[in-house]
Amino acid sequence: MFSSASSGADKSDSEKDDDALVNLIQQSQLSKEKLVLLVDSLLGNDSISSCVLDALNKRLATESFYQIAVDNEPPSHDLYSLWDTENPNSAEFAKKDSTYSFDLVDHTNDCGFEMPSKGIITSLYGYRDGRMHNGVDIALHTGDEVYSAFRGMVRVAKRFGSFGNVVVVRHYNGFETVYAHLSKISVKPGDMVDPGQVLGKGGNTGRSRGAHLHFEVRFKGHPVNPRYFIDLEAKKLLSESVIVKSTKNGFAAYPAGTVFHTIKRGDYLYKVALQYGVTVKQLCEWNGLPKKTNLVAGTKLKVSQ
Repeated sequence: MFSSASSGADKSDSEKDDDALVNLIQQSQLSKEKLVLLVDSLLGNDSISSCVLDALNKRLATESFYQIAVDNEPPSHDLYSLWDTENPNSAEFAKKDSTYSFDLVDHTNDCGFEMPSKGIITSLYGYRDGRMHNGVDIALHTGDEVYSAFRGMVRVAKRFGSFGNVVVVRHYNGFETVYAHLSKISVKPGDMVDPGQVLGKGGNTGRSRGAHLHFEVRFKGHPVNPRYFIDLEAKKLLSESVIVKSTKNGFAAYPAGTVFHTIKRGDYLYKVALQYGVTVKQLCEWNGLPKKTNLVAGTKLKVSQ
């Protein structure tokens, strides 16, 4: 997640860099491919200045990424400005400390949640072999059916890099879900799907060491850990409502009613953990923080599951 860059002794140098970035973003000759590379490079930063953020959002909103399906308006159009049918990794920006709240299920249309595959979980979200694993892996046999988790519209359905054959669905609850390594795709961009509807068949395409489904949940293009609102073993939702809050590196999602602690001067992770009867490791996982973190007075820390 991007936030406004702080000022300091090198402010003038930072301002020069920001001006150069803004000028680059505003250049009409900057191709869509180079714009995508620029966005990808910025996603690794801890912060971004407001002027660069504004320039990016204005440029992205006018690009041809925004490809509306002919007969239907994409879901969650109030949260997303882009509808990119080519790139599964399309990401949008939000300001620091943005918080969203929405329902995961649609009782009006009797649409809830369906686990995308019936197999067991073989790998969880988190660091694996020294690199970040942005989803969960679910065991299956090649040819097993893969299902949409929620009601929504297919945004991407194609072969793409290490994902192999991949489907991305944008949902009415605000999330997008990713289904990778498929052997067959049964939908196309713009298709409406319900929870439990077949998207394709599982396989071993792309960068994969055997047949399985790589499943991700994303918000504004940033992966979130699904185990905080989905019981992966019981294959059901932990809560029908969810809060999504921006963090230093992206977003964190958790059930409504989760308890927060407002950081006071002199607070540190171990002290807060003792106060709420949790561990430092849990605090770090729940809030997307490294163990060596200086807590800032006035910010909020999630202190319950």
